Parts: sequence; structure tokens; C-alpha cells
Amino acid sequence: MKHYQNYIFDLYGTLVDIWTDENDPVFWQRMSEIYCIYGAEYSADALKVAYHRIAVEEQEKLGISSGVQYPEIKLETVFWRLLREAPVKHRTEISLRGKKEQELWIYMIANTFRSLSTRRFRMYPRVKDVLTAIRAQGRSIYLLSNAQRIFTMPELERLGLVDFFDAIYISSDYGMAKPEAAFLEALLREQKLDAADCVMIGNDWRSDMAVAAKCGVDGIFLNTDHYRESEIRAGLPKGRFSVIQSGDIGELLP
Repeated sequence: MKHYQNYIFDLYGTLVDIWTDENDPVFWQRMSEIYCIYGAEYSADALKVAYHRIAVEEQEKLGISSGVQYPEIKLETVFWRLLREAPVKHRTEISLRGKKEQELWIYMIANTFRSLSTRRFRMYPRVKDVLTAIRAQGRSIYLLSNAQRIFTMPELERLGLVDFFDAIYISSDYGMAKPEAAFLEALLREQKLDAADCVMIGNDWRSDMAVAAKCGVDGIFLNTDHYRESEIRAGLPKGRFSVIQSGDIGELLP
């Protein structure tokens, strides 16, 4: 396998195995109870409907204002609007008037949401071995993830992965998501990288491999979802790609 100067990794499904269930009625019941503590009264079903409605509204608004095809909102806005726009409210002793108080509340509610909805969260085997080996060869490592910073940074910190990356690019920070070419182009431009010296490693041909193809970057498709070979051949866009059929990131080790 060719050695590159710069390795650009996807996160979820590539380095981290995660499963979240945001359809569980018990999850929404617990979230509605937490919102009620802060004076915002919802039934579980009403909170779920409002969450998705506001997320769509914010996504559409961002798409129009930014002009990008694949907009990525910050969910902080959704969590705050749910509190402010509750159909029924009651008074509480809790004050959220100051900006700092509001920021801390949003951080808390967002990560409560993430924690309660997460059913599986772990690194894939040999991830740190691979990243350590790349570093030992004097290569650079970057993260390009379709994600929410408010969720992702605590998870990276928890796993001890932050220091492996020369820079971390999260879609919610840029208002756009893979396969929007401008997202990867921002990384290449800001880090002063030559596309010919880079490789994108990811588990999704619709986002990871598609954005690599758009930007003239080689790709390594990591088959962690266990697609059939025929599905991969049909799904991969035109570009310079190799496939790790087993999904074992350890195959990147020299």
C-alpha cells in the first residue's frame, strides 16, 4: 500500500464504533423529564417531533444562507429553541439569563442527550497502534468528521485520541458536511497540503470517498459495515481508491 505524507481520517464508523438510538420512546421520555426540570413541558412524543422539526428548519435556513448542498447545523441552536419554544412552561428557581449560564446548560443538555441515546461506543481494535505507527514515520494525521463538536470533542477526549491529530475538522464548525468539496478543501488550504500527498480513510463511499474524489485525493475504503464486494464496486465513485475488505484498520500497519 502506498505511503502518504498526510492521512485524513473519518471518525465514526472508521476509528470509533458507535450506535445511537434516537427512536427509543424511553429515551424521549427521559429527555422530556429533564426539559421539565427547566420549566419546559413536553410529552415524549411532542419533544421528539419538535426536535426534528426545529432541526429541519435550521438545516433549510443554513442551506439557503450558505448556498452549500450539504449544510451542517450546530445542534446547540436546536436544544436552546426547544427550551425557549416549549408549548407549556412553568416557573423555576433556575436562572439561565447569563450567556455563560446558557452555554453551560446547552453543553449539559446536549451531552445528556448524547449519553442517553448511545447504545454502543468504543474504538475499533488497533486504532491507536495505527495512529502511533503513522506518527512514528513522521507523517501528519488529520480528522475530517461529519459530526457535532459539542458531542465529538468530549468523546475524543474520553478515548484519548485528541493528541494524535495535527488538526481536527468537524462539520458543525464549518456549516457543511462531506461530501461537500469545500469542507475537505478547507482542510487542504488551511493546512497547506498538496492533494497528491494525501489520503482519505473512511467507511462511507457516499461521503468520505465522494469528497476525496471531488478534491483529487486518494481514498482507502474501510469496510466496517461488511458490504459485499459487489456493493462496494457499485457504490464507490470514480477515483483512486483501495479497499480494506475486512474492515480491520490494522491492515494499514506497515
